[in-house]
Amino acid sequence: MTMNSMLRKAVLGASFTLLMAGFALAQSTPPASPPAAQTMSQRQINEACRAEVSRDLRGPERREAMRQCVEKKRGSAGIDRRENRRADRETRRTERRAQMQECRREFAEQRLTEKERRDAVEGCLAKKDPHFARMLECRKQAEEKKLEHGSREFRKVMRECMGPRRG
Repeated sequence: MTMNSMLRKAVLGASFTLLMAGFALAQSTPPASPPAAQTMSQRQINEACRAEVSRDLRGPERREAMRQCVEKKRGSAGIDRRENRRADRETRRTERRAQMQECRREFAEQRLTEKERRDAVEGCLAKKDPHFARMLECRKQAEEKKLEHGSREFRKVMRECMGPRRG
C-alpha cells in the first residue's frame, strides 16, 4: 500500500466521519420556535404594509413602496410563496410519477395497443389523483374547441377550467 493511497483513505474516512457527525447534530438539535413575526399570514402582511406606507404616495411610487414593504415582511416572516409553490409542485410531481409507475405496471402484461394502454393508464391515474382527472377533463374541453396544444388560447381555456391557482 502506497503512502498516497493510505493518505487518500484517511482523508475520505475523516470527511465521512465529519459528515455523519454533522447529520447527527442536525437531527438532534430541536427546531427553534418561530418568532411572532413568522406567524403573520399574507393578509396580515398586506394590511400592515397598507398602514405603514405613506398615504401621500400615489400611483407607481405607492405600488413600489407596497411591493418593497411586502417583500421585506415576507422575508422576515419566512414566507416565500414562489418557493413554497415550487416545493408543492415537486411533491405532487413525484407522487404522480410513483402513481403512474403503479398504473403502468398494472397494464404492462396485458395485450393492448399503444392508444388503449395510454387511455387505461390515464384512467387509472385519474382515479388516484383528482387534480389529474380534472386536468384531463379540461384538456378534452380544449381539444373539442379544436385548440392547438401550447397555444395561448389553449392555455387560457385550461387556466379558466382548472380554476384559481393553488398556493
